[in-house]
Amino acid sequence: MNNKLAKQIKNMTPDDFYKIINSDGNNEIKDWLAKLGSERIDEMFDPSLIIERSINCWRMMGYSEQWITNKIVEIVDKTSTQ
Repeated sequence: MNNKLAKQIKNMTPDDFYKIINSDGNNEIKDWLAKLGSERIDEMFDPSLIIERSINCWRMMGYSEQWITNKIVEIVDKTSTQ
């Protein structure tokens, strides 16, 4: 996804997404939404994909491998005590 599209999507409301889905054109955003929906459905059946996506996002954001490891441990500890 290009930066211009990313900036557009970041500022959108749910109502904006509904309008795009029901409109002609904007195929780049529609394709992105379809891909996103497909990925989230896949994650429902294989939750390890959520962890992979999170790790990749943290890497793109510049977090260190040690920070990522600590974050995963923190999440596991938090969920195991609930």
